[in-house]
Amino acid sequence: MLTIPADVLTAAGVSLLSAAGLPAKQAVVATDHLVESNLVGHDSHGVIRIPYYVKGLRSGELAPVGNQKVVRETPSTLVLDANHSFGIVLAYDAMREAVKRAQIYSFGAVAVHRSGHIGRLGAYPVLAAEQDCIGVILLNGGAQFMAPFGGTARRLPPNPIAIAVPSADGSPLMLDMTTSVAAGGKVDVQLARRQPLPEGWLIDAGGNPVTDPERFRGSDVAMLPLGGPLGHKGYGLAMMIDAIAGGLSWAGCSAEEPTRGGSGYLALAIKIDSFIDPDEYKREIQKLADWVKSSPLMPGVKKIYVPGEVEEESRHRRLAEGVPVEEATWDAISEAAAELGVALPAV
Repeated sequence: MLTIPADVLTAAGVSLLSAAGLPAKQAVVATDHLVESNLVGHDSHGVIRIPYYVKGLRSGELAPVGNQKVVRETPSTLVLDANHSFGIVLAYDAMREAVKRAQIYSFGAVAVHRSGHIGRLGAYPVLAAEQDCIGVILLNGGAQFMAPFGGTARRLPPNPIAIAVPSADGSPLMLDMTTSVAAGGKVDVQLARRQPLPEGWLIDAGGNPVTDPERFRGSDVAMLPLGGPLGHKGYGLAMMIDAIAGGLSWAGCSAEEPTRGGSGYLALAIKIDSFIDPDEYKREIQKLADWVKSSPLMPGVKKIYVPGEVEEESRHRRLAEGVPVEEATWDAISEAAAELGVALPAV
């Protein structure tokens, strides 16, 4: 395992994505997102994705943001055909547009289909929380690798959801979760680290547990819904996110051949001031956090965390100590750099 300073990873990412065809400003936005994902501990959505994005840009499967099309619009809503635009960059734009409309109409929503991979969902609703709005993003996207509750075959994507609300201390309360046991990228991280998967993530066609991450690449295994063998609630949530994000975005709900395919998501902003004074709302959120944290601790537990707090602790620690990066991940980044003729910083 290597330990690389965040600024070194940022310089490498910007150089690679720019060389692959992403305009400089968009390359900065995308790379900042990826490095931040590593900083907050979500390595599955961090720089491990750079070679994937480079490949997509070079092949034409991904395009710079700017060629998306408006397909339906009302004063408070917008539906976009992303036309394979670079997902991370467009998702920030979508959430900002949702906030802009919410500031006028109390609710703002932007639905997007045919988008490139949008990375870590938790980065987007925070933009709304910073503007005294509640931010929500739901995604019907990623590969269909999750089995339904009681089933063994791949039928659903991980269908994540992220929500952020402002709080009195300035740090938003932020939830970012998949409705599968884990994100697919976390399997890639385990593979890069040459570590087996925890039992309860994957099953084979007979319902038997699978711990070899290499087998995830095949179609004969599926991931369980959130909750594992008792994951009926994770499965139910996945279905409803699919119905909302897939249906409203025009991407189409999960099927053998989704209607328009690609990532379909809904970015929603709710103006707090339309309901209650924002400062009073933030005080209520702080009361909630303080009340929950006042609980006696389970044996061996040092602290109760509220949603988003683990990520912030990781950010501070990794900014100071550096970001752990698998040697296999850095080798893949180095290989992409060699193909593009980009010189990487020494690590």
